[in-house]
Amino acid sequence: MAKRTWALSGVAVLALTFSGTALAGTPDQAAAETVTWTASAGPLITAKPSSSLTLTLHAQVRNGWHVYALKQLPGGPTPLLVSLEPNKVAIAGGAPAGSPATKIHDAAFNLDTEFYSRAFTVSLPLRVAATPATGPQQLPVRVRFQTCNGQICQPPRTVHLSASVTVAQ
Repeated sequence: MAKRTWALSGVAVLALTFSGTALAGTPDQAAAETVTWTASAGPLITAKPSSSLTLTLHAQVRNGWHVYALKQLPGGPTPLLVSLEPNKVAIAGGAPAGSPATKIHDAAFNLDTEFYSRAFTVSLPLRVAATPATGPQQLPVRVRFQTCNGQICQPPRTVHLSASVTVAQ
């Protein structure tokens, strides 16, 4: 077993033990196996210039694991971060909002944390550009998250997804 020690906020120290079975493959492969993500845009099937739409991320967390939620206290775990990547189709029209999260006191951080286990969604409001290209388009989104299972935490990870939308004049 390899032992890892990470400093948090320069003060608290968290020691985590990684076993060979928990981290089969590379850390990125193990993190990828803990959450499955999909993205969709709606509710409009066809968006018009300057219209509003919502990008929705659907996540399925592997049993026994959790993903830290969008809001965390300073000095806590890495919060879920959802952002629209630069593109010529749309811009973010507000802050992301997630499903209701579970709130507990986390002894590892000695503060209250919020997390998702099982399935959850995150919605990001968007505004279509005034002069976007028409036809089928992709909305690129970046998701940064951290997963833990009560014994180990994966390093924070970023995934890139996209959702399809059709733009009409």
